[in-house]
Amino acid sequence: QTCALPISPIAFIAAVPKESSVVSNTLYVFIDESGNFDFSESGTRHFVMAALATSNPLGSAAIMHSLRYELLAEGRDISMFHASEDRQDVRDRVFSSLNLVQGAMAHVAYCDKSQLPKKFQTDTQLHAICGRAVINRALNQVDSYSVGSVVVILDQALPKRKQGEFRHAVAPELKRFAKPFHIYFQRLAWDVNGQIADYLSWSKFVLLERAEERPWRSVISALAPTDSGVV
Repeated sequence: QTCALPISPIAFIAAVPKESSVVSNTLYVFIDESGNFDFSESGTRHFVMAALATSNPLGSAAIMHSLRYELLAEGRDISMFHASEDRQDVRDRVFSSLNLVQGAMAHVAYCDKSQLPKKFQTDTQLHAICGRAVINRALNQVDSYSVGSVVVILDQALPKRKQGEFRHAVAPELKRFAKPFHIYFQRLAWDVNGQIADYLSWSKFVLLERAEERPWRSVISALAPTDSGVV
């Protein structure tokens, strides 16, 4: 015998109060990027970095996990969400689920790579310029008195040596916040909050690269991201 839930799993999880999180005094900033580091004519014209900032990563993660399990139950072989590879109907479900995310902030920074001064046309500099911008936005949008520490998690797009250069470049932004902080480079593709950041960056990227408006409109409706060019 089965027991029917009065509401869908996604709606139920979204209703769980933020106070249920055991890590509510830490601000988690998940950062992913779209575009490449190729500054030649064969490279992407734009580079985008997006951040999902939340003190309740369990809430947003539960919403995404619930969607994945629903899709699995429907016979869809979904191991993770990746905007550039997902089918359109899956993207639509993801965007719909993002409307249920509460207490999270989204931030996007982008640039036309051809407009960068020559000295900044490297992977490390590009990462640092956009990374500083989204971290600065994330910190400026929260009450520092309610935050005990900051955890920044980025994808492993840079090699180990250049990760250290990035840490050095963004550390001043975090030090000004005057709270303990940690910066990690991990495989964000396997973190559902990182997958939300992927959807954020991809949505802005396709708007800039090929004037595809629908994904970005969906993101604006769901998460109302701050949005700024860095050049």
